[in-house]
Amino acid sequence: MKLQSIKKAFTLIELLVVITIIGILATGATTVYTSQIQKARDSTRLTDVNALKSWTEQYYQDAGEYPDKGGTFSWVTTYVPKLPEDPKTEQGSANSVFDYLYNVSADSNTINNQEFEISTHFEQSGNLTWKAAKDGWDDDNRLELWIGIDNTIPKPTVVVLAGWIAAAVSTMTCVTPVGVGIACSTTTPANPMVIRTQ
Repeated sequence: MKLQSIKKAFTLIELLVVITIIGILATGATTVYTSQIQKARDSTRLTDVNALKSWTEQYYQDAGEYPDKGGTFSWVTTYVPKLPEDPKTEQGSANSVFDYLYNVSADSNTINNQEFEISTHFEQSGNLTWKAAKDGWDDDNRLELWIGIDNTIPKPTVVVLAGWIAAAVSTMTCVTPVGVGIACSTTTPANPMVIRTQ
């Protein structure tokens, strides 16, 4: 007597359930991966701005003043072989730019280049909330590392800078991507310099 072999296969419903579960898991994994990449870029930004601040202070020790905004940050190669660059340089978010910004001003005695600020913008909302918004300065969208930038100096109304617009707010300015219609908060004295490799 010959036994009949029974062929087993997945039903359409079983396949759809498995595909749906795989899709849900893939979506969750992508979200976690994206979040981790953003955290890694923010960590790079934090390291870079702290290094830039350190090198700027070393420059002050050598020159007796902070570097002027004219030209580039090419003097940094005196201290390190390569100028750091933001991982998303020349890109903007809804409320700031992904570039390191530098500003310098006179002190209260009107001695030039005695106060400076270096700032960065974060991708992660947690970093914006707990680092940028609580750095002791007045732009909640940027982490600002500074020594004494004077916020009472009158500023111009509009400054065009390297493809970005610094729109005036009261006596201060903030840097936002061109064409983004937002009410931005204040940051540094006018004309911040974008720190960018040439």
